[in-house]
Amino acid sequence: MEEPTRRRLLAATAGVAAGLAGCSSEQLTASPATDPPEPVERRVSDDDRGSPYTGVYESAIDSVAFVRGDSGSGSAFVREDYLVTNQHVVDGADEMDVRFERGDWAAADVVATDVYADLAVLSADVPEYASPLSFVEGVPPVGTEVVALGSPFGLESSLSTGVVSGRNRSLRSPTGFAIPNTVQTDAGLDPGNSGGPLLTLDGAVTGIAVAGAGNSVGFAVSPLLARRVLPELVETGNYDHPFLGISLQSVTPAIAEANDLRRVRGVIVVDVLSAGPSGQTLQGADGETTVDGRSVPVGGDVIVELAGNEVTSDTDLGTILALELSPGDTADAVVIRDGRRQEIEVPVGTRPEPQG
Repeated sequence: MEEPTRRRLLAATAGVAAGLAGCSSEQLTASPATDPPEPVERRVSDDDRGSPYTGVYESAIDSVAFVRGDSGSGSAFVREDYLVTNQHVVDGADEMDVRFERGDWAAADVVATDVYADLAVLSADVPEYASPLSFVEGVPPVGTEVVALGSPFGLESSLSTGVVSGRNRSLRSPTGFAIPNTVQTDAGLDPGNSGGPLLTLDGAVTGIAVAGAGNSVGFAVSPLLARRVLPELVETGNYDHPFLGISLQSVTPAIAEANDLRRVRGVIVVDVLSAGPSGQTLQGADGETTVDGRSVPVGGDVIVELAGNEVTSDTDLGTILALELSPGDTADAVVIRDGRRQEIEVPVGTRPEPQG
């Protein structure tokens, strides 16, 4: 009785193993031929359920490219007959590889870069289907819907959505000079998005993605600054940024108290730099004092107007310089000097080359 029981156990075990393998013991001995499954057709639905973002994506994505070099990758887009990206994307390279939406690869020469605006111009054979994108005439108001196109983490042809969440921001830069008039957005801007366009729903570029500071805070180079800088980079390979030749601080309540200012507005000139323009008319601080445990400058000119624009902070001053003035200009300014409001003319010089 012991042997038949063992045989039944082995047969049962074999049946279980065959079942686990995906077939029965009968199938192992007789498996009829079957037709292979039909292939699945890969296509995009042609219904009309796409969002407004879909229309922007489809109209602009052919103009956006993936950019790759020895030091990393990013994004770019077609502007006139050249490509625009960030300086930090190309950083020191003479040539980059670019890949367009429909799979076309091209070698792109780095024509010119501007570290202060974080912009770069590339020259490449652009496919006919990659139409140039245009810039907005003015930065749209906070709350305007936008989309970012690019290659975050190397994922080409990606889209993220959001709104303009801030305007006229001052973005810190490794150069020691802030990038003025940047656009803040909550559209996702991750590594690899840099250099790609931030677009309105009309398909106009309202910023060039440069940085993501968090899950809901990203920044883009101002289209107004780009419209000033890019033509010069294309034509001459260089752009001279205006420079007042001063170090400054925005006026705070402590600075206002120490300098007997009626309003907490403007910027105080802390020091006049030797690298500044000749004929300097601004005066720096002549000392410091302590207010509420903080050391603050006293005695320097407080700039409250420049070129007909009110100056409330260093952000305002940077934007006025970047968008309205050029090296060699002489700008009208209103300063508070020795407690009195005075009108003076201020020379504008050229910002020196970055150190290092």
